[in-house]
Amino acid sequence: MSYTRALSILVLAAFSGSALARVLTGRQVFDHTCHTCHARGVAGAPQFGNRAAWRKHLAKGIKVLEEHAIHGYYGQSFMPPKGGDESLTDSEVRAAVRYMVAAVQSGPSLDPHQ
Repeated sequence: MSYTRALSILVLAAFSGSALARVLTGRQVFDHTCHTCHARGVAGAPQFGNRAAWRKHLAKGIKVLEEHAIHGYYGQSFMPPKGGDESLTDSEVRAAVRYMVAAVQSGPSLDPHQ
């Protein structure tokens, strides 16, 4: 856990329990962490919104993409666990994956603003 995240949790603990229940949205996680690689395709990361770049990844299925994002993937591309931000929860990482997938999927299956 990063020092900043740990300090934030301690500060929040001083407030009400409801403050601790705040979970980042997929878009917030993307903007904070994922964009570093997925905005420009760093280390083989499929670029956000680029359907062709995502095609082979989508073929693996959403569950595999989520597992790779949470635990990391080292193959033809490089994906550090949780995008290098271990302070993210698994749920937050899943939301970020679904946010990125929604940006390249046709149809209303996922809300791109989640």
